[in-house]
Amino acid sequence: MAHTVTVQVLRASKEDEKIPLPAQLGPATLALTLSTDEGASERENAANGIKNYFGDRPDCFKNTFQEVSFVFQATIATATSSFLTGVCLIVTASIGRDLGMTQGQISWITASTSLVAGAFQLALGQLADLVGRKLMFIVGMGSFSALVLLTGFAQNPYWMLIMCGALGIPSAMVVPPAMGILGAAYKTPSRRKTSAFAAFSAGNPLGFVFGSIVCGVATSISSWRAAYIFVAVVWAGLAVFAIWAVPNVESFAARSPLRERLKAMKNFDYVGTIMTVSGMGMLTAALTLGPGDGWNRPHIIALLVIGVSLLLLFFVWEKFFPTPLMPPHIWKDRNFTLNALTRAALDYMQDIQQLSALTIVAHLVPMILGGIMWNILAAKSLHCINNTLIMAFGSVGYISAGLLFAFMKQDSLYWAFMFPGMILTVAGGDLQNNVANIYVMQSLPPHQQSLAGGIVNVVTRLGSSVAMGITTAVYSSIQLSPENAEDPMLRYNRTFLTCVAFCGAGAIFVPFMRLGTQGNSTKQEATGHPC
Repeated sequence: MAHTVTVQVLRASKEDEKIPLPAQLGPATLALTLSTDEGASERENAANGIKNYFGDRPDCFKNTFQEVSFVFQATIATATSSFLTGVCLIVTASIGRDLGMTQGQISWITASTSLVAGAFQLALGQLADLVGRKLMFIVGMGSFSALVLLTGFAQNPYWMLIMCGALGIPSAMVVPPAMGILGAAYKTPSRRKTSAFAAFSAGNPLGFVFGSIVCGVATSISSWRAAYIFVAVVWAGLAVFAIWAVPNVESFAARSPLRERLKAMKNFDYVGTIMTVSGMGMLTAALTLGPGDGWNRPHIIALLVIGVSLLLLFFVWEKFFPTPLMPPHIWKDRNFTLNALTRAALDYMQDIQQLSALTIVAHLVPMILGGIMWNILAAKSLHCINNTLIMAFGSVGYISAGLLFAFMKQDSLYWAFMFPGMILTVAGGDLQNNVANIYVMQSLPPHQQSLAGGIVNVVTRLGSSVAMGITTAVYSSIQLSPENAEDPMLRYNRTFLTCVAFCGAGAIFVPFMRLGTQGNSTKQEATGHPC
């Protein structure tokens, strides 16, 4: 059966016929060409509309795949420390039994890493700006892999603790250059920038949960050593991939010789480094040892007094040194603030509910989903919702989570208390970190972006150390009281109420912040249509 196909050929107008055409082309071909050009123009306009809405890709990235790869690497960088914490917290008891460690030594498995990382964070942030962000990032990822591998083969408590302390240095090396490159690459406010920083902020909570999951699975299949070996292999691969994925966004001229860059070390704040390393180290050590040894012991008092004194001297010194580790003007801004909640929840599940490692891991899965959900929400809302309101919502999330945890009983349903508490905890951390990260990065010039990253992390670590020291003291004091024998949950309830008090104190300052929206171009801000 024959089919008849009717083709309608568009004829060109007389004016079109005046255009000289090659012999093989006719008016119909010209009409088709013009139609194709119009279609291409429409597609180009649509693409430009999307680009104007989302923002241009920074020139330092060769293509979108490299841009996505670097944002992934930056997210992994901020997840490095929390990933290791998640690994350690699940298997501290197994490590202690295997290596014959005392309770005091076990507490230093995670504390030593945090102590060293917090002490060196500022110095390494300034060093990244002076010597090279990409170089420090790759060296940090590679050295982290090597030290984690050595930790996995630890044969005694001293080997374990020395390696855990050493891991603090590469943990502190990777975050400032990652933040520095992010801040310098995405100089122009745009939705692209807020999306990149939202992904970056997701690294901390997601790293903790994924670390717990990896450790729980590896431990159930083999032993705690398998978890460390797995982490070493993954980070080695990331270090190699970073050679291509991480762009060269430096504070110095392109292809500047290493000799010239090393001359910049004369501007390095050596005195400030000694003060902050010593002060942070002593203060963190005192807050870690105090709950167990007793706050009235001479060595605890000495560490506290000397540590706080050195930090106060450090702030005075920074006012006079021309290239300070922590520029004083950043503290004159009332919008600069941060705070931290999940350790006691893990202890509750291990101690009171006697849950296995894999069951605890399953209970932490909502934090992954919440972390993804809240960061997507942050990326879509920072440019059209006043950031003071976002900070307020984060504070409400923290307080609500603390209250849910505080009123739990030994036989409380997971879905009634723990599940919503986990979701709200991540909401508080992710929303406030998104606002704080972008704001602090915008507070310092492009050549100090890695230093800005160091400031964010050292403030976070210092706040966490102080809060952990106080909550641990509350926990220990209740544990030794007669009331604890009657109600094993009492020490956890009081600890969570202390967390609520911290979160409430932070929430008091939110109404005094004056934050607008972030991620809009000047034109969008002027027209009043950020969304």
